[in-house]
Amino acid sequence: MVQLLNILADCQPHSFEKLTALLALNDEQLLAEISALQAQGIRIDTSLGEVKIVAQTKPISAVKIQHVFSKQKVIYHPIINSTNQFLLSNIGRLNKGDICLTEHQTAGRGRRGRQWQSPFGGLAMFSLIWQVDAHKPIDGLSLVVGMAICDALHRLGAQGVMLKWPNDLLLNGRKLAGILIEIANTEKGKINLVIGIGINVAIPKDDNQINQPWANLIETLPQIDRTLLLIEVIKEVQNALIEFEQKGIRSEFRERWNQYDEFWGDDVNVITEKSTISGIERGIDERGYLQVLVNDELMKFNGGEVSLRRK
Repeated sequence: MVQLLNILADCQPHSFEKLTALLALNDEQLLAEISALQAQGIRIDTSLGEVKIVAQTKPISAVKIQHVFSKQKVIYHPIINSTNQFLLSNIGRLNKGDICLTEHQTAGRGRRGRQWQSPFGGLAMFSLIWQVDAHKPIDGLSLVVGMAICDALHRLGAQGVMLKWPNDLLLNGRKLAGILIEIANTEKGKINLVIGIGINVAIPKDDNQINQPWANLIETLPQIDRTLLLIEVIKEVQNALIEFEQKGIRSEFRERWNQYDEFWGDDVNVITEKSTISGIERGIDERGYLQVLVNDELMKFNGGEVSLRRK
């Protein structure tokens, strides 16, 4: 199926005769592969006797993005298993700030190994490589990235975008975007990180593969162009990462986080491996740890340990 996807990724019509010849399949086998892709949420039109992917939005212009980020390498694969995995697998020949873009991931993943759905052209997705001093803590890094995305979306005119600790963005209470940060290795006193970001832009509303309430950016920015969106988000994220390296999580950042914290002051459940703790959410501390008021005691939680839910 991946081979078929790669052929269809140009969003142009292809004849059955051409596809069966290229893939060494008969018509029945080709139709089976098309049906399997459609079951994954990829829209494929065969109504005119040809096969064509119907992208959810206008394809990304990697050329425009490369022009803006001329000092970095911009790698564009219309179909890829995972942008994070590509950078992790090629970390030795890439540099700080290099970017990988895609229209569709066949094996995208989120926090704690959860699958990340990506209908073709329905999300703005990218991963980038970053390096930080191995002697400095990186606690709260996902919060910094989340705030950067939030700032970029607000700058573009989005309304109702908020943050959910530790690494989600919400639109009117539903998941809009997620962040996955992975440590590649440590060398020469530097930690190599791969930062993956996925923003729902125009996922079909009949997509039943997502097991939580979710939102599309077109609900608040109906005319958004994904190329412009990616440029603005990447700029903001890179600037935020540079500031984080220099200053960490300052009190001003914590105040801004609390301003956009969807759960601030709410009754919440903090779900750990051993138990569920209930209390009132009180934002973050100087390390980016979640603060929850439990029976007049302020408890703190690290992002790697727990999940946060509103009661």
